Amino acid sequence: MTMKKRFLVWARMLSTLTLAFSLPWNVYGQDISRIEERLRQGETLVSEGKWDEAITELTAVVKLDAKRVDAQASLGTAYYFKGNATAAVPAFRAALQLNPTRVDAAHGLGLALYDMRDLDGALAAFRTASQLNPIANYNLGNILEQKGDKAGAFDAYKQYLAAAPQAPEAALLGVAVEKATFPTPAGGTAQEHFQRGHAFLTTKDGNRAQVELLAALRLKPNYVEACNALGLAFRSTGDMEQAIGSYQMAIHLDPKSGAAYRNLAQAFEETGDIPKAAQFYDQYLLIAPGVPDASQIRDKIAELRASLQ
Repeated sequence: MTMKKRFLVWARMLSTLTLAFSLPWNVYGQDISRIEERLRQGETLVSEGKWDEAITELTAVVKLDAKRVDAQASLGTAYYFKGNATAAVPAFRAALQLNPTRVDAAHGLGLALYDMRDLDGALAAFRTASQLNPIANYNLGNILEQKGDKAGAFDAYKQYLAAAPQAPEAALLGVAVEKATFPTPAGGTAQEHFQRGHAFLTTKDGNRAQVELLAALRLKPNYVEACNALGLAFRSTGDMEQAIGSYQMAIHLDPKSGAAYRNLAQAFEETGDIPKAAQFYDQYLLIAPGVPDASQIRDKIAELRASLQ
């Protein structure tokens, strides 16, 4: 699986498109096929990162049938990635009331409550999610660590490591758990991991930066700045495929991220894909026409396109 696909799958942990559910329909007087059509459209919009349009479609579906669990879960996902955790919470809770084993809703609820700094609520949600998918033990352990529950955090991390032994942070976290080192490399908030990752970038330690930035994204999957910085970290170690995937994810999360367009264009230029480099430099100037380097970028675009003739 390519980095782009692996990264998209990992970062969209909440995506209802990864799960198939079949629930009975009891909508009196409604056109079922129309509801299904709007639901599919809403889920497609979620997968494309068109959060506002997805919210419109999925809100219409739940108004027609509030018991449609996949619509509620997808609506929570759209609100979360749009950055509206407050609106995501009731949608995720509605999905869990309809189906308590809905892992994306349980994990999404934990993420949304974590964003709102409701650690107790997030803790309960991640406990549920970890019973359904052991990968959620990473977030569970992080919150237990923030609350000072050392034993509980280590137990959660052990379960996470057993489920994901090849994860980028597994080696460092495994040593910390074995030696009972506290705080662990997984400890801290998303912002603190981002800051540490940025610090490692400034000292040109791309590998350590990757670990910290991936941790930030586990705790806050819609963290655009961390996603863009992760691209820089991969690029610094020469892993251009993963760098490109990270920049593309940043753009997926925020289509107005000028920095991500510029970095993506540079990455394509460095890999020799001149047409795509010129294309994304164009996009960069469209997104941010008044940037200080606009004149230089226009000259670069002209040079790149001239080289193709």
